[in-house]
Amino acid sequence: MANVGKRCMRTDEPSKGRIAKSARDEFSSTTKSMLALRVAYRCSFRNCDKTTIGPSDSAITKTISIGEAAHITAAAPGGARYDPTLTPEQRTSISNGIWMCKIHARLIDVDPSIYPAHLLRTMKAEHEARINLEISGLNPGRNAFDFIAIGPSIVFVGDLVAAEQSKWSYRVEHFVIGNLSELLRYIDQFESADPYDKYVLVNELGDGRELLAAPSWSKTGNDCVITTLVKPSFPKIDVHQLPMTMALGDDHDFQILNGSLARIRGLEALPQQVKTCLSMSRGESYFAPSYGTRIREYSVGFFGSPWLPRLIKLEAIRMAAIPYVDSHGITPPTTPLRCVRKVISIEQIDTVGEGGWYRFRVDLDIEGLGEWSREMPILISENL
Repeated sequence: MANVGKRCMRTDEPSKGRIAKSARDEFSSTTKSMLALRVAYRCSFRNCDKTTIGPSDSAITKTISIGEAAHITAAAPGGARYDPTLTPEQRTSISNGIWMCKIHARLIDVDPSIYPAHLLRTMKAEHEARINLEISGLNPGRNAFDFIAIGPSIVFVGDLVAAEQSKWSYRVEHFVIGNLSELLRYIDQFESADPYDKYVLVNELGDGRELLAAPSWSKTGNDCVITTLVKPSFPKIDVHQLPMTMALGDDHDFQILNGSLARIRGLEALPQQVKTCLSMSRGESYFAPSYGTRIREYSVGFFGSPWLPRLIKLEAIRMAAIPYVDSHGITPPTTPLRCVRKVISIEQIDTVGEGGWYRFRVDLDIEGLGEWSREMPILISENL
């Protein structure tokens, strides 16, 4: 009997080990490999870029790795940035992982408040996009990468190289949407273009401007430069002055309060203002066909890529910085987001969605409030 008892005790230990192990939602070997391959086995921590795989001294057929597939939100309760709302499948998905060298994989967990989930997602997207540029034959450098849009049909990777009171200049690395011919066409047809399409948007600044005149194009050495004359920043209203509107519930339908339609205004209306503005597609309104975003249009070609959040940020900047003019003259010109001074960041949280709604985290600078962050759903499409 004693021997039986000992055997039982020995078989209990592996069971405990298995239970402890299964409590963590670990990445599969396939997911780990994919995370590493998507960044060329280089650390995604901002400004690190260290190669994490190389030859081993032990044998010519072996390699050594100093990389790690780190969790953006923790694999188990008590871990850094643990999110109890996620399912095990979401915790083990590639969207919840980031490839880093072992030093930075440990560093991000030492103080999660310094490295929140939305910052890690931004690092991941930036690094994957940078690798994309490199394999396309470009070497953007550490500080050159960002999106700039001029009008509705031109988006390029570049940076702001000069800024005066009414003149901004940008170095072009690579066209993402459109090309040089499209830019020259925009310059030629600028005078006849819709006034609402005369703008420049700069992700690096989180801001944009209306254009005073057609852009100019020049080449200095190996650099291609676009120069624009810009109007002053359009004034924003204090968030506490947001007008009254019908309140929407979590189901995106009107809320009923005491038998009547509920109403909200001011700061209380801000989350709904942002959600409804970014969820309305250009062309959706019969009476205002040029109003709305191109987020749905961009999602068709870029969904699931690191480019999409940057394109969505451009559209959020346009909604924040470029005033819409009512063609019927009923309302005065105003920016659709009204009180947003700067779009700091936008990160996509999930790629699964529900009924065409996908969750994003937005970080904005608000007139009368300051920096404001919120997770919210944005309507894109059910057919992606």
